[in-house]
Amino acid sequence: MTALRFRLMVQTLSLLLALSVSAAAQPVQPPTPAEAAAALNPTPTPTQFSRQQLDQMLAPIALYPDQLLMQVLMAATFPQQLIDAGHWLQDPNNAALKGDALVSALQPLPWDPSVKSLVAFPQIVAMMNEHFDWTQALGVAFANQQTETMARIQFLRGRALAAGHIRSTPQIRFVREGPEVAIEPADPSTLYVPVYNPAEVYGQWPDQDYRPVYVPPPPQFVNPGFVLGAGLGFSLGFGIVHSLWGWGHPDWQNNQVVINRTQYTRITNITNITNNNTTINNNTWRRTAPVTPVVNPPPVSRPAMPAPQPPGTVTPAAIKPLPHPAPTVTHPLPAPAPGPAPAATPTHPVSPPTPVHPAPTVTHPLPAPAPGPAPAATPSHPAPPPTVTHPAPAPHPAPTVTHPAPPPHPAPVVHPPPAAAHPPPPAPHPAPAAHPAAKPGKPGEKEQH
Repeated sequence: MTALRFRLMVQTLSLLLALSVSAAAQPVQPPTPAEAAAALNPTPTPTQFSRQQLDQMLAPIALYPDQLLMQVLMAATFPQQLIDAGHWLQDPNNAALKGDALVSALQPLPWDPSVKSLVAFPQIVAMMNEHFDWTQALGVAFANQQTETMARIQFLRGRALAAGHIRSTPQIRFVREGPEVAIEPADPSTLYVPVYNPAEVYGQWPDQDYRPVYVPPPPQFVNPGFVLGAGLGFSLGFGIVHSLWGWGHPDWQNNQVVINRTQYTRITNITNITNNNTTINNNTWRRTAPVTPVVNPPPVSRPAMPAPQPPGTVTPAAIKPLPHPAPTVTHPLPAPAPGPAPAATPTHPVSPPTPVHPAPTVTHPLPAPAPGPAPAATPSHPAPPPTVTHPAPAPHPAPTVTHPAPPPHPAPVVHPPPAAAHPPPPAPHPAPAAHPAAKPGKPGEKEQH
């Protein structure tokens, strides 16, 4: 039985060894494109822009009519859908659709109403795709900082009015609503889009380190021979598709977007939308999820002779997000490789510093003094004991000295003289005592002993 068990164990170990060698010999599978994209582009933390950055990115569109402006800002929070809409409009059959035919063609598409409504203004969709970095910055700002974004639009409109470069015209109307400025088409059936130089229309720009963005008008957007001046120019007139217009307008006092729910639902075709990332509460639009950035947008065709950049402005690509706040690492750090624990990490409390007074000088029994006479001098205090009775100090903690600390200046200890190599010579015998002097005798007598 023992031999049978041994043979079974040997066979089992051989099989396991063969399997491990086979697994090690197989090549490592590369990650899928989705896994690689997720590793290179982890979920970002919400990006925040400064007021100066908001001003410079909003400068090209802050004077757009209110409803068109809200459509641009909301659509910018769906950058991938804007790319899809741009591709859809490149089909000549789609680009030629107008009115109800356009509404019917857009109905089944799973896009946000803001994107669908912009398709009625194909040049604006083309402009937002051509300057995609700026478009994505707009979307991130409106999703993460809607209140501040709308407040900076009113700040820019106030500067344009104060500079005296804008006024109501046959194309557009400026309406005061308390301290806020509303802009609306003068003709409810035709929309004219303002075209202007932001470096001039707002007067002296407040921060030259963040100069305003200039977005050149797309081809066939303005009349031939249009000259960019200090005031407002206008695009060609666009016929308003009423089914795609008027469903959302700004509430400037509360910095909100008010939605007509019935019209919004009809445009949305909500049964085909799986992840809209927005919510409508009390007829108010709100973005509920961060903007999903498009990492590698497809290239777009640019005009052979682009419009010159006006002095005092920057290109749309100049918009850069602010650095993320700490912590800078938003994903878990890799676990350290297994290995011995660092030697420097103590597993017990750190020992206190070594006392500054000298350690006892006697650490072993003193040698017995050599025999001889007692020393002539007597020490003024008792000599230290011949042996140290406290235990030897351990590495941790520091040794505890149990004997009294030595005085600041101890009296010198007179040690016995060392024993001589040869015994000292014997002390000299005392001289014999002198005999008493003899009494003088009579003459002739002998001295007796």
